[in-house]
Amino acid sequence: MILFKKIFFIFLIFSFLIGSDRIAVATKVIGSVEFVRGKGFAKSLKKGHIIESGDILKTKKGGFVAILFIDDKSALKIKENTELEIVGNNKNQTIAKRISLMNGTVRAQVEDQRNKDFVVQTSVSVASVKGTDFWMISDKSKGDSIIGIEGVIQLANKISGEIIDITSGITGLSSNNGQLESYNTDPKTIPSDPSGDDNDSQKIKIEFMDASGKKKTLVIEYQ
Repeated sequence: MILFKKIFFIFLIFSFLIGSDRIAVATKVIGSVEFVRGKGFAKSLKKGHIIESGDILKTKKGGFVAILFIDDKSALKIKENTELEIVGNNKNQTIAKRISLMNGTVRAQVEDQRNKDFVVQTSVSVASVKGTDFWMISDKSKGDSIIGIEGVIQLANKISGEIIDITSGITGLSSNNGQLESYNTDPKTIPSDPSGDDNDSQKIKIEFMDASGKKKTLVIEYQ
């Protein structure tokens, strides 16, 4: 077992994963969370699980999962009653990320993407960012809302083709009829983040096969 005390070292260790379909790791799981890979059945997702490109994640009532992308420490927080697909395109040790949100609530805390893409899309909207923090709430019957926490999010409505920028303190609405609008955010509408108050160190256990085919466990402690 190997122990590191700073989260930065996660990404040194996981550098060997870049170039494969492995794109992220689950750092916190609360309640019932499942993943589906390929044509397989739904399986329980646990802390330390490695997310592969194309995985579908589902949180049930009371469920929550936080994941970190292995190339740049961008985080995705997935609240209860949410379903989404995560796709990552690996190139030159970086990952272009696309989150297809079927329904539910997510928070994206995105590091500077430079020449990469980080996109959260629904059947109605596309939110494109280069480095920012925002919530996205998707309701099939009403449309989507984006709550800007930091940075700038480009919000596009697929139906009308309209595009607006959402900044800190602004909420954008993208409706099923193609309308886009924005207004000052009511603080009461900002979802709670179950991982936002973590001050204590956390541990992740990762099992992997070394070059000789032996099974090993990597223990990472971070804050």
